[in-house]
Amino acid sequence: MHAVSRARLLARLLAPAIVSAVCLATSLPALAQLPNRPVRIVVPFPPGGTSDLVARVVGNGAAAYLPAGVVIENKTGASGNIGTAEVARAQPDGTTIVQCTIGTCGANPSLYSNPGYDLARDFAPVIMTGAVQNVMVVRPGLPAQNLAEVIALARKPEGLSFGSSGVGASNHLTPEMLRGQLGLRWVHVPYRGSGPAITDLIGNRIDVFFDNLPSILPHIRAGAVRPVAVAAAARLAELPDVPTFAEAGVPGIVIESWFGFLAPVQTPPAVIAQLNAAFNKALADPVIQQRLREASVNPVGGPPERMGEQVRNETARWGEVIRTNKISAE
Repeated sequence: MHAVSRARLLARLLAPAIVSAVCLATSLPALAQLPNRPVRIVVPFPPGGTSDLVARVVGNGAAAYLPAGVVIENKTGASGNIGTAEVARAQPDGTTIVQCTIGTCGANPSLYSNPGYDLARDFAPVIMTGAVQNVMVVRPGLPAQNLAEVIALARKPEGLSFGSSGVGASNHLTPEMLRGQLGLRWVHVPYRGSGPAITDLIGNRIDVFFDNLPSILPHIRAGAVRPVAVAAAARLAELPDVPTFAEAGVPGIVIESWFGFLAPVQTPPAVIAQLNAAFNKALADPVIQQRLREASVNPVGGPPERMGEQVRNETARWGEVIRTNKISAE
């Protein structure tokens, strides 16, 4: 058979397949990509806190890997519910995502009858960005030098007081967990943020405070407050002489304040993957890692599924604490 004849026969045999492939290609949508607009990261808390810092460091680090950079917007109110609910209703094209925390993505769904969003229904995970440890500290004048002595005082009829940065924060729910486990008698004194609570702790107006390591560490180093235990699996490099709760006789108290990003649920998987890759590149950058660690934040990263698992585990954990202790924000 001549070469020309063979070519014609091959063309006739392949023609149906070629036509089918062309039809299939034209029937499929183009692979979704981020629009050429800045990615708006909504932080549902005021500027200056650890949540805001993590979002800015990681977001600005990822800007070089995104089509049009990043814009950070603080949208506060209702313990983070307002900003989070706004993103739940945003256009699902990847250009609006929200900073997720232990409060908005762990406690709030159980604390509020209607926070304005449903984590499973309204959001898709993007990435877990970082975590910080919590430390239990006491006022300088409290006659207790260790965790056992604090527990003994909190079991007396007069009990103790503990401050928090707001209802539903990790520094509210951790003492509530201890109340249920250890039969403590202490009174919750909520504040609008860690700063006012630390001021009153230093001034001997409240007895106990659990706080993120970044914001309480300067006061510990200055001797203004006294650390009793760290809510971590192992001792912290910043506080090598402070025992964990397990070492001090109370196992199972490992509490991280963690951060990550969520996108509206209908955001295409390819866009989620593009966002995840950009943030992972930022978290792998030694400069970004150093900036986070200087703030006592441990970089995390990983696939979206890791963030999804974190949210599921934390909502279940804190939901149980809230129901058991009959806690409500309303």
